Amino acid sequence: MQKYVACGYPVTVVECEEAQIEIGIPVKTERARRMYALGVSLSAITLLVIAFFLTPSSQGVGTHQQLGLPTCGWILAANLPCPTCGMTTAWSYTVRGELPSAFMSQPLGTLLAIAAFVVAIGGMVTACTGRSFNALFYRFPPSKIFIVVSVLALLSWGFKILLHRGLL
Repeated sequence: MQKYVACGYPVTVVECEEAQIEIGIPVKTERARRMYALGVSLSAITLLVIAFFLTPSSQGVGTHQQLGLPTCGWILAANLPCPTCGMTTAWSYTVRGELPSAFMSQPLGTLLAIAAFVVAIGGMVTACTGRSFNALFYRFPPSKIFIVVSVLALLSWGFKILLHRGLL
C-alpha cells in the first residue's frame, strides 16, 4: 500500500494482481446460424404466401376477415380506422405487385410487406451460402430505427384517417 496526497486529502493506493475473467457467451455455430436464417426466411415467406391467397378488399380494409377475424372495432365504434387498418389488404396488393393500391390501403403495410420480401431473400441467401448481413443491422442504432418506424406508423395512420374521412 502506498499513500499519496491528492487535493489535500490522503489517498491510499492498493496494488492488485491482474486477473483474467472468462465470460461464457455462447457463440452460434455456422449450422445454427444458417438454420436460424432459414427459419426467419420461411416465416417471412409464410406471411407473404398467406397474403397472396387472400383477395384484397377494394374498400382498402376488411381483407383480414377472410382469415376469420372480425370487422375492425374502431370503425364500428367510432368510425375511425385503427392504426393497422388496411395492413392485410396492403400486403395482399403488394404481393401481387399492385403497389399504388397497396399504398392507398396502408402505406406502412406496403413497406412492411416489401421488408418481408427482402428478409425472405436475405434469409435464404444466408441459409444457402452462409453470407452474413450482420453489418447492415448495426448501421443504425435500434433507438433511431424505433423512432423512424413509430413516426412512419403515425403518419400512415393519419393518412388512413384522412382517406377514410374522404379528405384525400
